Amino acid sequence: MTTGTEARRGTQPEPSAPRTGGTDRPGTDSRAVGAGFAVPRPGLATTLVLLGVYAASRLVTTLFLAVVHALTATATWAQHDGGPGFAGYLSSWDAVFYREISERGYPAELPRDDDGQVVKNAWAFMPLFPALVRVVRPVVGGDWLIAAIVVAVLAGAGATLVLHRLMLTRFGARASFWGAVFFCVAPMSFVLQVPYAESLFLLLMFGALLAMTLRRWAWFTVLGVLASVAHPGSLALSAALGLTWLVRLVRDRRATRRDEHEHDLDLDLDLDHDHGRTPLAEHLRIWAAGLVVTAAGFAWPVVVAVVTGERDGYFATESSWWRDYIGSDGFVPFTPWFRFGEAMAGWLGVVAVVLLLAVVVLGLVRRSQRLGLELQTYTIGWVAYLVAVFLPQQSSFRMLMPLAPLLGDPQLSATRRRVVVTIVAGLALQVVAIVLLWTAWPP
Repeated sequence: MTTGTEARRGTQPEPSAPRTGGTDRPGTDSRAVGAGFAVPRPGLATTLVLLGVYAASRLVTTLFLAVVHALTATATWAQHDGGPGFAGYLSSWDAVFYREISERGYPAELPRDDDGQVVKNAWAFMPLFPALVRVVRPVVGGDWLIAAIVVAVLAGAGATLVLHRLMLTRFGARASFWGAVFFCVAPMSFVLQVPYAESLFLLLMFGALLAMTLRRWAWFTVLGVLASVAHPGSLALSAALGLTWLVRLVRDRRATRRDEHEHDLDLDLDLDHDHGRTPLAEHLRIWAAGLVVTAAGFAWPVVVAVVTGERDGYFATESSWWRDYIGSDGFVPFTPWFRFGEAMAGWLGVVAVVLLLAVVVLGLVRRSQRLGLELQTYTIGWVAYLVAVFLPQQSSFRMLMPLAPLLGDPQLSATRRRVVVTIVAGLALQVVAIVLLWTAWPP
């Protein structure tokens, strides 16, 4: 269907997405939850098509990886630390640590260099992914790489489907379908099929965000806790939940004042004064879920401290990846980006960081109504998490993957041309990412 704007501009309509069943709105099948809230459910045809797209995209990415490896196997600038051959190429970088955890567990003491500084070690990585690989390994014949890839690929398929359903809660059926397709072919999507925890983490994060959107607090709690032992970043969920609760609290109080004013004026209106209000029990459930997920998000540094006997063991481990960029001054929240900017370009680098963050904030403000409350607060929470604890370097692109719900923006799939351009650009940039962020440097 062509919109009026498209007709006036003479643009082509978007490619049709598989039709999905339902009566709540086009492309969804819904059942009521609570007071007028509905759970969008994609039809079976859409689910099967998305799984087919995901499988095809993984085959294309496998081809990209194989070709890049073949062309760069003898290049002096190419590097990886996973061993010889294509299998070693796929097992590089963080995968080395995940294999160590899966096979030997975590070290009892933090390894140090000759200067006594903590060096890169397995404590920077969470245990859920290697634990699942250890469970799957006997099923696939005992090969660690095959087991790790199976876990990663299956989790990526689940993440694609959950992301699609999440986008359906805010965007239309077509925009949500193409958003899921864009996720499958995104530049960093090759990480979904290597022995990294990203796909598992995305599955859990998208699931927790969907649960928060649907106000399923038990599911939010379970998925949030699991995310906290899959990959750093689950605290973004706590931030999103806190911001969402605060906004709803303000809205409730404004509605209460408005209703009191209408009552004082004796307006004879047929109003349901409880509509949209958050009951006390709901507030308590939100607080309980938020506290549990927050505690889980802070638990890993405590575990590292208890096992190794070093109070700052986790932060010292994480900082070992930063040493080549900003030195060894230790970890202070909300300073890494500014320290990195200063190390790279002095005060101009700091100014550049400030301008970049200002652009991000402006973009969020402009898209706030389009995103809806939960996606907006989640995006704010994730960006705040990155600014608080993450050092911007080549891994930054991988750390943007949790923002995939933004791919459901209808503007990206408004016309056939935009869909084609987005897909082609994603695939082309994926090759670039494989060369630069997997072959030349760690992603």
